[in-house]
Amino acid sequence: MRCPFCDQVGTRPELHAHMVSAHKDSVQTRHDGDRMFFDVNCPLCPEGVTREVNPRGRDQEFLEKFADEIRMVGYDLLLYHWETHEESGAVVEKDADAGVPAKSRGPGTDFAGESR
Repeated sequence: MRCPFCDQVGTRPELHAHMVSAHKDSVQTRHDGDRMFFDVNCPLCPEGVTREVNPRGRDQEFLEKFADEIRMVGYDLLLYHWETHEESGAVVEKDADAGVPAKSRGPGTDFAGESR
C-alpha cells in the first residue's frame, strides 16, 4: 500500500511508523473547552475523521506522553478509508465464497465515525 501523503510504499505497520515520523502534522489536535479531539483528512476526497481523545483527554501530561499513539489511531482510521481509493495500491482480499471484501473498514465504525 502507498502512503496517503507521499510515495512511500509498505505494509500497514510500516506505513503507521512512517506516517508518525514523516507526517506528524497531518493529524491535527484541537481543544473544545476541556476536551481534546484529533482530526485527520483524506488527501483525495472531502472525507475525514474526528475523534475525542479518551478517556484522559483532559490531562495535558497524558496527551504529551502519548502524542504518537494518538496520531497512530488517527492514521489507522485514515488507512482503512485510504484502502477504498484505487490510488492507495491496497490489495483487498476477497472472500472466495461470497465474492465480497473480507476486510472491514474498521472495528465497529465507518470512516465518518458512525457506529455500524
